[in-house]
Amino acid sequence: MAKIFEIKASLQGVKSEISRTFQVDSSINLQVLHEVFQALFGWENFHLHFYQDFKSQDIKKEDQVKLLDVIAKGEDLTYVYDYGDSWTIKCSLIRIFDDSATGKYPLCIGGLRKAPPEDSGGVTGYEMSLELMGNTKKDYPLISEWYGKDYDPEYFNLDEINKALTQLRG
Repeated sequence: MAKIFEIKASLQGVKSEISRTFQVDSSINLQVLHEVFQALFGWENFHLHFYQDFKSQDIKKEDQVKLLDVIAKGEDLTYVYDYGDSWTIKCSLIRIFDDSATGKYPLCIGGLRKAPPEDSGGVTGYEMSLELMGNTKKDYPLISEWYGKDYDPEYFNLDEINKALTQLRG
């Protein structure tokens, strides 16, 4: 029977919460967890990343470190994606349970708002872009081109995220 971790992953520094709550087998390694984050936040793995926890500082060999070895209930793990934009995600382990089902995890069970797109300038660039998009008096074609004309920061689609996660199921 597998131990399943339910984790809340929150993007740090943004004005309006951007988060995902997901369930994952506790025995996955941190390289696989990185792929889970990419699917959860709609990123494309264009950039480097790292993990940090309070016990061992920076984690180097992700394929050799299991999730259950770096986080316990009530503890946090930090994932940083894109050294330039420095998207920092705080991961909080909120629940542990047993499940005998195979091929069901990872699974997103909730979330808030659309994640910033790749290369959007970190928190400052992202927040500034949202402000410019909200200006109805002036058009900013470069912002529309970068984000897309239909970009909606409030958009969250659980089915789309879980479809992306199916490729990571064992």
